[in-house]
Amino acid sequence: MKKQFDNNNFELYAPDSLKHVYKDLEMILNESLELYKKIFDVEDFRKVTINYFDNIDDFKNFIYNMRGEKDSLPSYAVGTYDKGMINAYIDPSINESDPLFNKRVHMASHELFHIMYEELVFNKIRMEKLTWFNEGCAQFFSGEKEKELNDDFNDWYNNVRSNTKKIPELNNLSHGLDFKTDDYNGYDLSLLAVKNIYDRLGFDNFKLLIKDSNRILRYGYNVINQAFLFYDIELGNNKTKGYN
Repeated sequence: MKKQFDNNNFELYAPDSLKHVYKDLEMILNESLELYKKIFDVEDFRKVTINYFDNIDDFKNFIYNMRGEKDSLPSYAVGTYDKGMINAYIDPSINESDPLFNKRVHMASHELFHIMYEELVFNKIRMEKLTWFNEGCAQFFSGEKEKELNDDFNDWYNNVRSNTKKIPELNNLSHGLDFKTDDYNGYDLSLLAVKNIYDRLGFDNFKLLIKDSNRILRYGYNVINQAFLFYDIELGNNKTKGYN
């Protein structure tokens, strides 16, 4: 692990093999930090360490050594925020034409949202942490899905809708085998839910929502059905699909 940059807000340890992924990371993180400070109504935040790995086993061993066990990471996990650090595995062969490239470029911004939500909200007030809302917000605000939510939204939305064979109970979702199944993708549904809520509330009212678990719970009961109806109308889709 080699220190690639070190400033007042962040320090990155990563191999040279990932330079094409993190070449703009300082700028991206500083922009994300300014947005998140507005969302959480703070003027500053502590310095955050980022650890990137180009070998999945090295990443897993690093996490398990911190946790003191070897079973908790889901098979799909490539990023965590253990010990208040951003820790991630990135395949060094990934290139800009890969659909996952933008997600990897913004991975640290994704985990930074989780860290700030944890430290500035969950650790300060008694509030239930809802995985779908937390994950949806991290995807929505990090910029990792900017293309899907803007230029390609129609295609992305229709793909999510057609691949959702069953709508899960969002409020009951947690990371593990049930978060992403053959019947639904919990990441996509979480993102769709947060986008729909944000589109209806706007920035200032959404800021109030992130500290109100009771309201988030109420949204979780039916927000996917509402989102499908909302965007079907907005996009002029004619859908009759039913769900269990």
